[in-house]
This record gives sequence, structure tokens and C-alpha cells, in this order.
Amino acid sequence: MIDLTRLNDHSRRFAHLLFRQWPEWLRHARYDPWEDFEKEALLVEVPCPTDGSRHGLFITTSEWEIAIGFGADFHTRFGAGDGGPADFYAEALAFLDDFVEERCAIASARQDGQWLGAWRVDAGPQGPETPVVEDGVDLSLRSWRGTWDRDLPART
Repeated sequence: MIDLTRLNDHSRRFAHLLFRQWPEWLRHARYDPWEDFEKEALLVEVPCPTDGSRHGLFITTSEWEIAIGFGADFHTRFGAGDGGPADFYAEALAFLDDFVEERCAIASARQDGQWLGAWRVDAGPQGPETPVVEDGVDLSLRSWRGTWDRDLPART
């Protein structure tokens, strides 16, 4: 198991908040092996709860920010420039809470097999509204537990 005391200050502070809310994720934590500059950064890779896929959720604390990704197509970043150093930890945790509680899903767009982008779509009581995309664009929605998963072929 990772020794959280060896993380840098930023990573240790976020790890404390993260694992207080999701203690079961600690077993998925390690030092970020892709970070050459900042060896004390945290990487957490949580498999999808529905299929155990390694393309589940990832969280890193490298470069003094927090990056959160899901699947092969989506990632977002939270950092001091995104609202001040006092609240970007809270913003990242709020995003994670919304995502694992399925109050949002991730939309991903492709055209002719080429990735165009991915973004958060908030879910209301009936689920997320289908984003409007241009003709010829395939759209997929993915959520943490798969509740809102669907593939929408391109309109022609």
C-alpha cells in the first residue's frame, strides 16, 4: 500500500480529503509512475464498478493540480488558476461526488471514427439530456455505474 506521508504537500492534502470520502479507493492508489518531475505525486485508478475495466476513473495530483479522467476519452483539470488555491480541492471532490452518484455523465463525440471531444453532461431526475451535435457525429454517454450509458449514431 502507498505511504501517504511520502507524497508532496499538495498530493497528501488532496489524498487525505479523497480517502476520507472514498476510503475503499486507497487500495487503487500509488505514486504516479509517469511523473518524472514530481515523483511524490498521487495516481488513483479505480476500475469501473460495472465491468472492472481499467478504463475506469483516474485521478492524479501531478503538476500541483488535480486531473480526473474517465474512460479513454475524458479528462478535466482543477488547479489554482481555476478558482483560487482555497477551493480547487473542493471543486474536484464535488465533481467526483456528482460523477459517482450519477448526477452527471460524460458525453463523447466522434466523426468518422475520429474523436472530437468529451464533456460533462448534468443529469436531472430523468437522466442527462441528449446533447445536440452536428449531423454526422456519433455520440456516446457514459456514467459511473452505467445507468445513463447509451450510444447515439450520427444523424444524417
